[in-house]
Amino acid sequence: MKILVCIKQVPDPESKPRINEANNWAHYGDKVSYWINRYDEHAVEEALRIKEKIPATRIDIVSIGPQRVKTSIRRCLEMGADQGFHLCYDSEDYLSPTIKSRLIAEFCRKRNYDLILTGVMSEDMMSGQTGPMIAARLGIPSAASVMELEIKEEKTSLRIERELDAGHRCSMELKLPALAAIQSGINRPRYPSLSHVLRAKNLIIEEIECSIPDAVYENIAALRETSSDREGLILEGTTQEKAARLWQLLHEKSLL
Repeated sequence: MKILVCIKQVPDPESKPRINEANNWAHYGDKVSYWINRYDEHAVEEALRIKEKIPATRIDIVSIGPQRVKTSIRRCLEMGADQGFHLCYDSEDYLSPTIKSRLIAEFCRKRNYDLILTGVMSEDMMSGQTGPMIAARLGIPSAASVMELEIKEEKTSLRIERELDAGHRCSMELKLPALAAIQSGINRPRYPSLSHVLRAKNLIIEEIECSIPDAVYENIAALRETSSDREGLILEGTTQEKAARLWQLLHEKSLL
């Protein structure tokens, strides 16, 4: 089997982005730490578990972004993936799911992957659109929020369980090739072993220049800083008066 895992490098969620002068995107600066999107890391682990059951499986990793994304691709190779591909895009500007899905779909067309895995969403944008869009462009079936995944013995179909609202689950069978967007909780990503770390040092990450289409699918109209409109309230008076006022406030907020 040939499996492709699409990963994204995301900034430290504790870091604060700064809105640019055009007021249409935000940047994090040079001192921010980046790592693999948590949901994508679960997708890598799921691919490795399939490889343990089907030893002939090959796992490729692909990511779009500037040179720094190579560190995340290398991390996946250290976990046990076979080959890394870097779709070079040096700008830090907004890249829509529509364009990202188009670039990855074009990358996939000549490589005949049996299974494509992505995270259900990215920790920074949380749109959950790129994976399903890739499947739509390739004309293959897909499922999101996947909590269980199993390749059938004949290797022509995929059985999955996906998470629905209110804790419900839906069991599905997809004909391969297919795409699955992995939800957190499906597994526990492994730490790289020393042997895989040493092996990954000798692997070359293939760079592919991206040709960004001129067509504009969507624009960011504006960004603004979030502000807090909450104000503190100091209760005055005697203890009995404060208690009565507090009870009244809690009652008005339907907390009591």
